[in-house]
Amino acid sequence: MPSWFTISMGTGVLANSIASIPYDIAAIRVVGCIVFFTNIVIFALLLAIQTAQLCLYPQIISYMRSHPRRMLHYGAISMALGTIVGGLDRYRFAESSAVVLYLGWSIWWISVVLAVVSATLLAYLLVSKKTQSIEAVTGAWLLLVAPLTVSAASGGIYAEYLPTHLAMIAVIAGYCLLGAGMSLTCSLVVLYLHRITVYKLPARDLVLTSFIPLGPLSQIGVAGMVLGSLSQEIVPQALPQVEPLGATMFHLGIILGLFSWGCSILALLHAVFSVLYQRRSAEIPFNISWWALVFPIGVFTLLTAKLSQMLEIRFFEIAFLLLVAVLFALWLFNIVRTAIGTWTGSIFGISELTQPCECCSAEKTQDEDVLQMA
Repeated sequence: MPSWFTISMGTGVLANSIASIPYDIAAIRVVGCIVFFTNIVIFALLLAIQTAQLCLYPQIISYMRSHPRRMLHYGAISMALGTIVGGLDRYRFAESSAVVLYLGWSIWWISVVLAVVSATLLAYLLVSKKTQSIEAVTGAWLLLVAPLTVSAASGGIYAEYLPTHLAMIAVIAGYCLLGAGMSLTCSLVVLYLHRITVYKLPARDLVLTSFIPLGPLSQIGVAGMVLGSLSQEIVPQALPQVEPLGATMFHLGIILGLFSWGCSILALLHAVFSVLYQRRSAEIPFNISWWALVFPIGVFTLLTAKLSQMLEIRFFEIAFLLLVAVLFALWLFNIVRTAIGTWTGSIFGISELTQPCECCSAEKTQDEDVLQMA
């Protein structure tokens, strides 16, 4: 069930991408608002279902602790909240009233706590309960650490409406989250590259997870530029003794954004080639892992939009508009296929939770084990 929060992630990043379009056209804003509120409804519905599931079947918790790879997607909850916080800023709901402003601020802190739990407790359970092998590594492992950089970026975006002292707290917390997320992301990307070098590409049903590294690699650049822009405004007011630091962080953010964009291009090309390679022999069946396409491409879209905004280079603006069109097409395809699959039941796999004996006795490959998680 936690893997379904990737739907909210994908819908939220689309809403944020639409809001970043640099044209004041009422129709675009209406479409963006519809997608934004649709994301809130999807998140609330999924959260209610997940809560009811855990209350009605508490044995799931102990099962998850014994099979920690099933918990990788719980990081998606924090990232989905991050898209909601970003949307409150980009659609200017945060400045509509103090209630909305501090509600969003509270939601951001919840996402930060969930991000830290995901990167520490869930990661600890993953490595402590069972012996892991390199062959078992997929792009999905990055879901544990990606919430750190997502929270860093969303906090930097939202803090522009906050009082100076609270905005400074967001800057400090954001850079701490960015530092932790960047180091862990780069480490896991290296581990993933080692895995595909030694054991080839993931299985056909899992190959779409090849797009997941694109998300956190792009998010590093987004967070760096967002926090840099905020630092340029806030640091001279909050910390006059280190006033030049604000301009320095601004320029470092642009450099980090360009570095991140280059890494993201390579990650995107690798993911596309991986999918084309696996697809040459047979079609890739539609399942919930198809949503692994949407959020990473959406974050890359936001990275391109931020570079276009800060550098005012026409190339990045054109690339951003093309990416928004691709992102919307992918989201529309996935939402339609997911709705059809939900109605017919074809998207639901057989859960190992309902067949504990078979789970204990059956021999499964590492890739099949990860697939059941999704």
